[in-house]
Amino acid sequence: METKHLRTLVTIVDLSSFTRAGVKLGLSQSAISQQIGALERQLGVRLLRRTGSGARPTAAGELLVDHARQILARVDAARRLVSEFDSSSGGVLRVGAGGAVCHHLLPDVLAALRESFPRLELHVRSGHTDLTLERLLGGEIDVGVLTMPVAHAKLRLVELGSDELVAIVARSHPLATRAQVVAADLANEPLLICERRSRTFQLVERVLLEAGAFPRVAMEIDHQEAVTKMVARGLGIAVVPRWAIGAEIESGEVTAIPIGACGLSRSWAVGFLEESRPRQALRAFVKLCVDRIPKVLEAPAASSFPELKSAPR
Repeated sequence: METKHLRTLVTIVDLSSFTRAGVKLGLSQSAISQQIGALERQLGVRLLRRTGSGARPTAAGELLVDHARQILARVDAARRLVSEFDSSSGGVLRVGAGGAVCHHLLPDVLAALRESFPRLELHVRSGHTDLTLERLLGGEIDVGVLTMPVAHAKLRLVELGSDELVAIVARSHPLATRAQVVAADLANEPLLICERRSRTFQLVERVLLEAGAFPRVAMEIDHQEAVTKMVARGLGIAVVPRWAIGAEIESGEVTAIPIGACGLSRSWAVGFLEESRPRQALRAFVKLCVDRIPKVLEAPAASSFPELKSAPR
């Protein structure tokens, strides 16, 4: 079996489409079909079936895809290790973080990283903390920016400090003049959330439920910026990190209100697999996160990179 055929198979399954897989891989429809046909003839089984909703794996296809992901992850890892022997600062670094982090926090970090490693190839995958953690443990990314708590024996974590979550409302909303809100104030409001599986919503839901208030989710959106725009149009309220809405607060597009007398906060860390040997680009990325992200979060700077903490065992 050729790794390019396995990569094609996995891409088709991930995208549920021969056409979309071809676009992503830069291959024609006929080339995609020929690769899958060659793989099926070699194994003597049918791997994919076409349905009205796209391409789906057969039972044999699902089995092969599981093994193919592991094989491709190891092949990609081997390529990265070999590329590190290039003294001209090449190689690949795969980074994972939430959408708001990718939008607001990472550009400055990655721009500085690129200055030191001009030939470094950067792959950034957005996703909430649990998805980023899954990708990190599965070898799909090298390092992730995570909201805490995260406890896994395989992870090494560097603390980045904490941030504040605030309730945001339209300027005309009755709560806009309040100095602070409590859980009961949010109970009867239409709540706009950014991904139900995100740590932010899990924290907000817990705070509301502990206060005896049930969250009334009116809309779920997968982009933080879209949530803010919906709030500004009076479609509901949301709970977001203060650092993600600085421009909207300054322009008066939305009003930010602290939650509770002491505010609602959460902690952050950058993590990677403990078994990994921190290579130069990875160490530089973590150091840049430590140097720059806490300033945006408005929290004390975290400890330096050498003082890495292992997750609780």
